[in-house]
Amino acid sequence: MAKLTEEMKTLVANQQPYIATASRDGVPNIGPKRSTKVLDDEHIVFYELTGKHTYENLKNNPRVAIAVVDPSKFQGFRFQGTAELITEGPLFDEAKKFAETLKLPPPLAAVKVKVEEIYDLGMGGPGEKIA
Repeated sequence: MAKLTEEMKTLVANQQPYIATASRDGVPNIGPKRSTKVLDDEHIVFYELTGKHTYENLKNNPRVAIAVVDPSKFQGFRFQGTAELITEGPLFDEAKKFAETLKLPPPLAAVKVKVEEIYDLGMGGPGEKIA
């Protein structure tokens, strides 16, 4: 099972993660999600606030990739896994608070991603699976 290290958690917390999804037909989509954070050693969460391509794709195809890099250190990771759309409970309540803080409309879901594979995007081993 893939587990996030402290180094990976710090990178997610301090850099802009990008979320990649694909439609049922395989049409790719990628975009930044400022709400992305590490939930625990095996999960990353982000809040779906706009309900556009990412949300529509995840409703039909729960496979997701999350990429985050620190260009100043030539360091980065790609986390791949399966997303769960959460529309009630503590994670969703956190998503609502996040939206309220930014004075945004209520979220459609908190997206909990079970990290199943991790790839190195850094200089030393770009694209190599590490977990």
